Amino acid sequence: MLDFTKTTVVVSLALFAFACGGSGPPPGPAPGPTPTPVPTDFVATAADFRCLAEQPRVRNLRIANTLGFLDEAIALAEKLTPGEQYPIGTILQLVPGEAMVKRGPDFDPENNNWEYFELAVSEAGTEIRVRGRDEVINQFGGECFGCHVDARETDFICEKTNGCVDIPLSQTLIDLLQENDPRCGDPATDPDAS
Repeated sequence: MLDFTKTTVVVSLALFAFACGGSGPPPGPAPGPTPTPVPTDFVATAADFRCLAEQPRVRNLRIANTLGFLDEAIALAEKLTPGEQYPIGTILQLVPGEAMVKRGPDFDPENNNWEYFELAVSEAGTEIRVRGRDEVINQFGGECFGCHVDARETDFICEKTNGCVDIPLSQTLIDLLQENDPRCGDPATDPDAS
């Protein structure tokens, strides 16, 4: 037979109350990682334009994206699907002295928010000479937007097969310009080259 004493009952009730404690509802699931906010714009600085030979290449384009969307930009360049747009922060270059940069959705919707650049490049780095849309003239005397508008269906990216006017640069010359970008340094004399 069980012997219930006053102390046994009090201790049992105290343990029961502690175990079933009135500390409120059970905790919910642990919070997950905080999502990275999607950028609303990207304003390129001279430091964003770097050695072309070190950037991924798809056909003739050198591609960069310092906001973390490089894989998405490369995937889009590889398939060039009509109607799709490059992610904000994408930098595309064919030659060292010119670039186009994808800005935020309110920058220039008529141009899918691309900003065009004329750059001066040297061993010391990059200088932005001109930036914008209609005011940027390429090395052949044409307005950048004036040519790229013919590629509206492919996010204003000119290629040999999508209606843009051919530029007077051979494949050999494009390769030479990209591989001899003065910002890349000379691997034979550059102590940081590996």
